[in-house]
Amino acid sequence: MRRVVVLSMILAIACTSPPARDPAVVGDVLQYVAKIKKWEAVEIEALKAIKDVRESQFVDDEYVVATLGGVMDDVQLHLAEISRYQPMTPAVSEVHTRYRRAWQDLHDAFTAVIDAMERKDYQALAKGTEGLRASRQELLLVAAALSILLEDSGLKEPESAARPATS
Repeated sequence: MRRVVVLSMILAIACTSPPARDPAVVGDVLQYVAKIKKWEAVEIEALKAIKDVRESQFVDDEYVVATLGGVMDDVQLHLAEISRYQPMTPAVSEVHTRYRRAWQDLHDAFTAVIDAMERKDYQALAKGTEGLRASRQELLLVAAALSILLEDSGLKEPESAARPATS
């Protein structure tokens, strides 16, 4: 009986203590977060362009082309910069690969929408706008994955622990 109690206590302690943090992953996450903060301006610019053309309901072809085309150079520069960045650990590399793919998809969607508007091809426009939606959604999912990585690295309080319980 005593062994069962001791074993139960050991299991309880093992299950409630935080996992060991890999210093390499923690350092890599910190470097990645610093990079993400530097990239924030182009992210805001691209997401604002998406919001603006969605609010316009794609009615004015010239406005859509000018709005999305106005950020294309920055999106292309951003793609080049994020392609050069190489995380050091598999955990951060996985998040960064998704981030890079989402930006490539966003770039391709911008191009598809601009081309469709210039050709007045509204079936192609529908595909392009779906690409905008999907790539924006993937960027949100990547942000959530990074948040989980921050939690797992001990750099952020878990969401459930950060909020007080409601009744």
